[in-house]
Amino acid sequence: MASRKNFKKDVNFLTNEIFMRSIIHLEFFGKNNADEVYSIMNAAADARNNYIARINQKIDKKANIKPHFKTIYDDLLNSTQELLEKIDKLDID
Repeated sequence: MASRKNFKKDVNFLTNEIFMRSIIHLEFFGKNNADEVYSIMNAAADARNNYIARINQKIDKKANIKPHFKTIYDDLLNSTQELLEKIDKLDID
């Protein structure tokens, strides 16, 4: 298992990717979908805070550590993919 510190860096990196793509969308496509973009950015910030809290959570049994972090990792990738797809759909519309 990687360290919690590196896992938090990964969470921040993926969240920043969502923010950057949102900002790029606002710059290139104007303020047409600004409310939707801001709601996506808020969802990303809320998800980031949730993942950091889950990473910091104390695990009592050693056998539960690996499944705990595996579920966080899978949730992180799925939610990031969903938010990025929402931003990409805004580009098409």
